[in-house]
Amino acid sequence: MKRFHIYLSLITLLLFAVTIIYAQQTTADRATVPFSDPSKPGLVEAYVNDGSITIKGYNGKEVIVEAKMRGEKIKEREIESEKAEDMHRISANRTGLVIEEENNVMEVYVSSHDNTVDLMIQVPFSTSLKLNSHENGDIVVENIKGEIEAASHEGSVTLKKISGSVVAHAFDGDILVTFDQMDAGKPMSFTAFDGDIDVTFPTTLKANVKMRTQEGEIYSDFEIDLKATQQQKTQDERKEGGKYRVSFGEFILGAINGGGPEFQFVTHEGDIYIRRAK
Repeated sequence: MKRFHIYLSLITLLLFAVTIIYAQQTTADRATVPFSDPSKPGLVEAYVNDGSITIKGYNGKEVIVEAKMRGEKIKEREIESEKAEDMHRISANRTGLVIEEENNVMEVYVSSHDNTVDLMIQVPFSTSLKLNSHENGDIVVENIKGEIEAASHEGSVTLKKISGSVVAHAFDGDILVTFDQMDAGKPMSFTAFDGDIDVTFPTTLKANVKMRTQEGEIYSDFEIDLKATQQQKTQDERKEGGKYRVSFGEFILGAINGGGPEFQFVTHEGDIYIRRAK
């Protein structure tokens, strides 16, 4: 019985050691990169084919990038060589992180297409962003004052404590945006295919809104002054036997607090919520 406990203890220690080794092998790739001119706002363009992107604004001047493998999604390849018989294949956890900076524009991307890699980036508050995630990942942004363009093909787009203009698109996911302040005078766009659009604005919002949902509803706690649907005409030359066509667009048009720049809200299968901050 004592020998059994000794064996059990040895196995436990071995598993613990393997866990530590694995944790060391899966340590994230991390880099700190300055902008060419830290005194001016910069632009970060981040792209990941398979994974998520998380951006947080902070009170600093440099961009801190961390790329981490998600789990063990390493494509297994069959051993075809007879020379490798009875041997173990050694797989490295390669994120393929690449960072390039020039003239205050920083490009961050993952060159590997074999693994799921999540990007976590800290940027100065005033940084503008262009973000794209293709599959298996959401886009999350917090505490940013710059302009934001974010597109996710298989995931949601969540933007919190935003003060700049936004262009957001989600093909298979929701869009959730909360503004602290507004960048007056700039148009914005929120589009989704299979998902809800939920945006919270300051009470002082002034905008012309253009809204459409194919299979959902539209809700707002702002007073929206609705306008007549725009009429579109097409006329060919009558003398050549052309036809005259009149069509009305599917958008609902309106003005909030007297109107302002155009804000577009479009989803195919989802609801639209235009909220007023409490």
